[in-house]
Amino acid sequence: MTKADIVNWILENKNVNLTKKEVSEVVNEIFNKISEELVNGEDNKKVQLSGFGTFVVKKRAAKIGRNPKTKEEKLIPERFGISFRVGKHLKEALNGSKVGA
Repeated sequence: MTKADIVNWILENKNVNLTKKEVSEVVNEIFNKISEELVNGEDNKKVQLSGFGTFVVKKRAAKIGRNPKTKEEKLIPERFGISFRVGKHLKEALNGSKVGA
């Protein structure tokens, strides 16, 4: 599913009095805000979307990496990454349980 698919789904399934361009701007702003919160966050910064899941910023320690072809070792610097923890409702839906039961 793409952002364009989300925009089209909103236009087709929800009674909104907005143009496609306006809905697209709203969807883009939502994703921009989530990205901004994560990028401007620190270690363990969370963006929680109830029923869906939580994005968590994690600090990854520096480590030694190895090129498998040449066996050359290289220091991979400390960096931030993002992990996702699935929410209860989404997990239940994926596993066939009733949502909200």
